[in-house]
Amino acid sequence: MAFIRNISWLENVLWLQWFAAATALLMSTTVGLMFGWTSPYLLRLTAEDSELPITSNEGSWVASLLNLGRFLGAFVGGFCVEYLGSKQTLTALGVPLIMAWICIMVADSVIWLYVARILGGISVGMSFSSFPLYLGEVSSPTIRGTVVTLAMSGFSFGTTIGNAMGVYLSMKVFAYVSIVPSILFVLIFLWIPQSPHYLVRIGKLEQAEKSIARYNPGANSKLEVQHLKEFVVARDGLSFMDRMREMNIPRNRQAMIISIMLFFFMQFSGMNSLVYYMEITLTDAGITFIAPATLVIILGVLGIAAGWVSIFIADKFRRKALMIVSSAGVGVSMAAYGTHFALLDGGFDPEPLQWLPVTAGVIFLLFICIGLIPVPNMILSEIFAPNIKSVAACFASISIGLFAFAASRSYQPLVDVIGESWVFWLHSFLMVLSIIFAAIWMPETKGKTLQEIQNNIRKIKDYDDKY
Repeated sequence: MAFIRNISWLENVLWLQWFAAATALLMSTTVGLMFGWTSPYLLRLTAEDSELPITSNEGSWVASLLNLGRFLGAFVGGFCVEYLGSKQTLTALGVPLIMAWICIMVADSVIWLYVARILGGISVGMSFSSFPLYLGEVSSPTIRGTVVTLAMSGFSFGTTIGNAMGVYLSMKVFAYVSIVPSILFVLIFLWIPQSPHYLVRIGKLEQAEKSIARYNPGANSKLEVQHLKEFVVARDGLSFMDRMREMNIPRNRQAMIISIMLFFFMQFSGMNSLVYYMEITLTDAGITFIAPATLVIILGVLGIAAGWVSIFIADKFRRKALMIVSSAGVGVSMAAYGTHFALLDGGFDPEPLQWLPVTAGVIFLLFICIGLIPVPNMILSEIFAPNIKSVAACFASISIGLFAFAASRSYQPLVDVIGESWVFWLHSFLMVLSIIFAAIWMPETKGKTLQEIQNNIRKIKDYDDKY
């Protein structure tokens, strides 16, 4: 009897949901390597003894073109999610990523790097168009926030690994190493079953039952399929343009504005300034007690630890609380960076001030991982009805690409015009606005089913219209 009970327990373990999250983690880690590539090689490429000399202006384009490609990838990802489903989109994004690493392998001019960054950015855009939707569809409400946060942690994990690899490896060897996990996650996603939401949407009900049985062994597959049919019935017969028009319905428009604003605050939190220019920033800050490249790695490891902590707290605290606390911590860190550079501009000796940017970096990485990075993606995976989810993800990913490109491309010109201190103080001010926005307008979705969230949005909108 004990053996039978153990077998029954094993059948109800949501192992495939966790395996899907782990594969999404591998995907985001590999994409994160493209982010982590930037900081060490940008410094090397612009140095006088560079193996592939580039100017500072070309370096700025190398940093920002990843986000321009991300903008293009949002369109590609939205189209793929619409017609292929989120799981197949996650598989397809490996193609431009693999091509990007190949371009870096053969790069003998800055043009190859431009192409590589655009291709890598396309993969980034496709990933943000698909993985929150996929994990939101296949995971149970009790762990949905956790699995989305788990996948999100891979971006910082990959960034840190990339920073560390960049210190010791040539660009070509870096690309050879990075292409291996890129191929691996594609092969795994080919095996993982399609989302039952997508299968119901295209009328493959029998396959949807099998998919539910694999993702959630303890569920009544037939009953779940019936619920899904009722949930996605509004989608039947609607063209892509019909769903675009549905985005203009007040409650959908409200949900889209909320998502876009959350991603705006994420991208303009200072994240792009530090991720792409971390080593340069620490060098300019006068860090001498440790090599800036080594400090970047240490801070990255700390960020990974904070990311893993956020996985355990994702479904234990309210989304609003996570966003508010995260914005407050990042705002303090940005203010500290601004103060440090203002003191340097005022003629203070940088030697006794080295603790300030280091402390600011620690605070930044500890707090951005618990809210500003995971919460917008949680909300994106939860707040939209199935009939417009792919369109919403496309809009969100386009917005992310535009915001990220604007933030990364404008950093160096802004520093040249107004100085580092005002740039970081501007980020701090935006975090104050993020706190206000999260407290007043961001909906709470913790522990709710997708249908409950939709019902709550309707109630909120009806209340706003009435009063």
